[in-house]
Amino acid sequence: MLKKIVYTTLFSSAILFAESGIGVNINEQDLEIEGILDSRNLQAMQTSSTVYQADVNFLYDNEEAKLISGGIGATNKVEGVEGLEATLGLKYVWAEVGLNQNSSFNAVPFLAKVRYTFPPLMYNIPPVSIEGKVLFAPKVLSFGNSQLYKEFRLNAEMEVIKSGSIYAGYRNIHTKYDGISNSLFNNSFYGGIKITY
Repeated sequence: MLKKIVYTTLFSSAILFAESGIGVNINEQDLEIEGILDSRNLQAMQTSSTVYQADVNFLYDNEEAKLISGGIGATNKVEGVEGLEATLGLKYVWAEVGLNQNSSFNAVPFLAKVRYTFPPLMYNIPPVSIEGKVLFAPKVLSFGNSQLYKEFRLNAEMEVIKSGSIYAGYRNIHTKYDGISNSLFNNSFYGGIKITY
């Protein structure tokens, strides 16, 4: 049943997010698929300087740990710093850890993200950007046996062809359950590709 849900989610997100972008990143243990829908691609939503972003991602590792999340955020340029954008929003996170498959993890963390795109450089160097993201859900935003959700990400991206980028990053994710002392869900470096439309 879970496989059907995951495949349906991935297929529908690939269709839904085809206007903005989809990325795949890996390392020796993990596979992550992520999609982003950006209102800059939807002319009907261009009524203010605020940009709305919806995103979904699926993370799977060889130890049978799975995480599916989806959320929405509002993005705006930071005044006085060219190329800097900040995003605030919410996500829904569902996770399952191999050691604790009888109880799934559910939380609605707050999201804060900062993205800086470097100004154009000389010698035709491709566009480069860096991004940092933090998600946090205390017990009041965690449900069932869930106690706490924390996530930190940092990545760098370079557009190597038109609408095609490579990126590398680091993620640290904690999912704390009742009665389980170890809360580390994933702590790894990764690399991948991203296609935008």
